Amino acid sequence: MPSGAVIWRTCLREVAFLTEGTDSPDSPDSAERDDASAPVVTDAEAYTLLLEIVCGLRSPLVGETEVQAQFKAFLASLDRWRDAPLLRLGQRVLADAKVIRQRHLQGFGAHSYGLLVARHVPEGRRIILVGTGALAAEVAGSLTGAGHTIDRWGRRAVDDRHVYLLPAARDRPVESADPATLVIAAPASQSDLLAVAACYSQVREIIDLRASDERSAFADGAHVATLDDLFVEARSVSTAPVSRLSAARRDISSLGQAYGRREELRPFGWDDLCA
Repeated sequence: MPSGAVIWRTCLREVAFLTEGTDSPDSPDSAERDDASAPVVTDAEAYTLLLEIVCGLRSPLVGETEVQAQFKAFLASLDRWRDAPLLRLGQRVLADAKVIRQRHLQGFGAHSYGLLVARHVPEGRRIILVGTGALAAEVAGSLTGAGHTIDRWGRRAVDDRHVYLLPAARDRPVESADPATLVIAAPASQSDLLAVAACYSQVREIIDLRASDERSAFADGAHVATLDDLFVEARSVSTAPVSRLSAARRDISSLGQAYGRREELRPFGWDDLCA
């Protein structure tokens, strides 16, 4: 990505917000970089693209809400003074995304990540859930109350719930002989994952929700389902009405045009989006 850009990373893509002075991917200095072919859009086109992404219309799981949660987390990580223009843009995007979801995308959550994961978990399985972020919380919510014992693993405690810390796996804080499903809902090193899996003698299924470039191989014996597998399943059962999606995109385009016509002092740029 261009030097000096502010980067938002999701499971599927990287979006770079370019300021005045940021090296453009089209500049001579960037011609040899991998990001030289990344499209750069501005103003109304950039706002439309960003709003479509946040509304889940650029996701394989159409209308999913996880990407919106990731965008909120990204905004929360910004500096309120240095990144003030980007924060204003982000809040406007979230407000418009709320309107679009209420008008057109109600009920699209029927094929959420958590419910897709639940379809791959046999009844009564012990769940080994790696992750403490929004995605892991969605998975846990879909599996809670279905007869599952859920062991959560992460690098920090969250929500005052008991979470096993990943480095402690080497000391075997859990030793279970129950048939178990390992769900990976956060970036984690291969050594940490192997140490966690070693705490359970019967890992029957592995559901890996990491991006393809983050995945690692496991020993034979467990059935592995990847994020790509879940997306294929979601597309095969999708009942998203085309008319509602078209209406959502029309309204998003109108909101993008309205953003492009705004009169606003922009001393720091934030006009360009590289995605």
